[in-house]
Amino acid sequence: MADSSAPPVPRQPEEPTPEQVLEEMNPSEPYTVGDLVDMFDDTSRWTIQRRLESLREDGEVRKKKHSENRVSWWVR
Repeated sequence: MADSSAPPVPRQPEEPTPEQVLEEMNPSEPYTVGDLVDMFDDTSRWTIQRRLESLREDGEVRKKKHSENRVSWWVR
């Protein structure tokens, strides 16, 4: 688990903010990281994963783990 007191990794200008990721999501529709990566050009899976985790911590989205490699995300 990451140390929450560690300074945040600087965001590249072309990387979406958590708010931009949230804007692309429709309420009650499940998304995978891959679904959201396809919506943003030149954005890594790791970046989208971090944005979703940030949104989850803020209570904006929910996460459900289906299997070791399958997770769904949706707007609360």
